[in-house]
Amino acid sequence: MFDRIFADYLLKSGKLSQEQLDLVFETQEKKRARLGVIAVSEQLMTVEQAEEVNQLQAVCDKRFGDIAVEKGYLTDEQVSRLLSLQGNLYLSFVQSIVDNELLSMQEINEAQEQYQRENSFTLMDMENLKSCDIDRTTPIFLHGQSELLTALCGVMARTTVRLVDYHAYMKKPYIAKEVPIQYFSMQELFGDHNIITAITGPADAMKQAAIGFAGEQYISDEEDALDAICELINCVNGLFATDMSLRNIEVDMKAPYYQAKEGILTADSLLCLPIIVSGKEITLITAIDTEYSIK
Repeated sequence: MFDRIFADYLLKSGKLSQEQLDLVFETQEKKRARLGVIAVSEQLMTVEQAEEVNQLQAVCDKRFGDIAVEKGYLTDEQVSRLLSLQGNLYLSFVQSIVDNELLSMQEINEAQEQYQRENSFTLMDMENLKSCDIDRTTPIFLHGQSELLTALCGVMARTTVRLVDYHAYMKKPYIAKEVPIQYFSMQELFGDHNIITAITGPADAMKQAAIGFAGEQYISDEEDALDAICELINCVNGLFATDMSLRNIEVDMKAPYYQAKEGILTADSLLCLPIIVSGKEITLITAIDTEYSIK
């Protein structure tokens, strides 16, 4: 995740062009593969086993390696070896910049320090970001938010990376009382807490996210896209509700719904988390225990 966040910073600060970044990403992709692909390549798992684990990630908020171990397909030692073969996304990104002779390591380090200063991140924050571990990254961006909101956004981030776009990344969240909505999918949770989870964005961004989640063959128009995003939200909320039940917090879900027209979502406090999926921005909107309206 941080490889794409830092790439966005390098682009906006004029240190690299989009054409140069495309070259870096192409080089990076050649050097890194998903854990399941490596496991099959190393003949530690069959294609069928890897696909089964990938599908289970839609209903289990767990890492590929953790599920594979639980299923008996891999051992802890084998997972560790596969992770070492896979490498760190940020390090492979940096290596690709250097290999293509676009920036020196000194220039990269200076840009990294500048990014740290501009965002008031600590050294520990930067170490967590560079780990590219979503569980270590999400709390940094959601510092000061409630435990429930941080947990929900964490599930959304993990699920988006696992099931929609491996290179998805979040931007800095913000709080608003009114949020303009375009194409819009939403679901309510009720019980010990009343929670809304919504995703909005331009038609092309919502469609791209829907294709990443459901597959291009199932998305023929805007309604198909919005319906697929509803299923994504339902998947996220299902994982979140399961996690909450383990903390003795009970929530249930209403049926998700969507609208394909502009409007305004209003509440006392809406947490808005922009997420970049396949190069396009959608926004996750959440709120807990507050009245809302859609105009």
